[in-house]
Amino acid sequence: MNPLFKEAIPILEHLEYHGYEAYFVGGAVRDELLNRSISDIDIATSAPPEEVVKLFEKTVPVGIEHGTVLVRHKQKSFEVTTYRIESGYEDYRHPDKVDFVKDLHLDLSRRDFTINAMAMNKNGDIIDPFHGQSDLKSNTIKTVNEAAGRFQEDPLRMMRALRFVSQLGFSLEERTKEAIMEYGYLLEKIAVERLAIEMEKLWLGKHIQQAHQHLVHTDIYRFLPCFNKDHDLVHKSQLHVKTPFSSLSEAITCMHLFNESFTIDYWCKEWKLSNAVKKDSLQLLQAFQAYMQYKELRPDILYQLQPQLLQPFAHLTTILIGEHVISEADLQMQYDHLPIKSRNDLAINGNDILKLKPEERPGPWIQELIKSLESKVLFGTVKNNKEELQEWVRAWNRQEKG
Repeated sequence: MNPLFKEAIPILEHLEYHGYEAYFVGGAVRDELLNRSISDIDIATSAPPEEVVKLFEKTVPVGIEHGTVLVRHKQKSFEVTTYRIESGYEDYRHPDKVDFVKDLHLDLSRRDFTINAMAMNKNGDIIDPFHGQSDLKSNTIKTVNEAAGRFQEDPLRMMRALRFVSQLGFSLEERTKEAIMEYGYLLEKIAVERLAIEMEKLWLGKHIQQAHQHLVHTDIYRFLPCFNKDHDLVHKSQLHVKTPFSSLSEAITCMHLFNESFTIDYWCKEWKLSNAVKKDSLQLLQAFQAYMQYKELRPDILYQLQPQLLQPFAHLTTILIGEHVISEADLQMQYDHLPIKSRNDLAINGNDILKLKPEERPGPWIQELIKSLESKVLFGTVKNNKEELQEWVRAWNRQEKG
């Protein structure tokens, strides 16, 4: 049993001591059976949420109206949720009505897929009323009960199905696949931020090529931002993207390069992505364009990349140019040998330059001069020490007065 489960067993035992049922549920149980890493644990209990708050010293009522209480135990947080059933999903996300129940099987019956509808007791015994273990063994994504109903309740589950295909390498059960094909249009009713979370996980999944095939075969891409305006995007992805993206920024840059009329700014607006994603995507784009222009990995190209963008850049070139054009190891080695990795590493700054030209007022010329110094240092024309840089500035000054 994963150590995280063992840390949470006292929570189960405390609930049981007071006469309630308590089980580990959901994705953590699935990942335990698949021997995958586990980052968080969810607990389901027959105890009402108000009782959970009373029974534990440190709690946070994060979603108490829906039965969820955060229990703090040994510096970790565990979600404890009362068994419940749900009905009515007018907004295609939140149930209109939540009823707390005493039956674990009823609680498991509201979940999306059979592989997520299992529970585990403190001894490691599995409760599996919907045959999730069988579907794990056959590598199958299958909804709990009728697929059409599950997807009409929350259409995002269709994207979650494809995300699990990408992460686990599973196949869609036929009726589940047919329901996605029939109800894919409902994705247009889902907040794009929710779609983006699932799309990012799909893009970063180990079996991305398989997920792209399902995107095509189910036609679900027709209801996703950007893809709905250029159907070739998903076909190009299926053809060229054989291994997972390293980051969301890399995926956005790649999609832009598949169709340059859709700018990175446009992608980020359509998918409501953060400014940080936009910034990293633009850096990757500039580096790739410079690499294509010069046909070599110049120091100034590496210099403009942040360290976290080295792996995405290497992978991006592999997708767009060919296998192993630039290996990540070579890229890292060349980056490590750069004389400077940021402007802060330069042995001279704006104040130093002003002292060498006291007759000049501060202005944009300082930044231009620093850019020139960065280039000289990167290409080895001038060494990165203060004396040599100052002498170069003096020579430049004499030439300007010339």
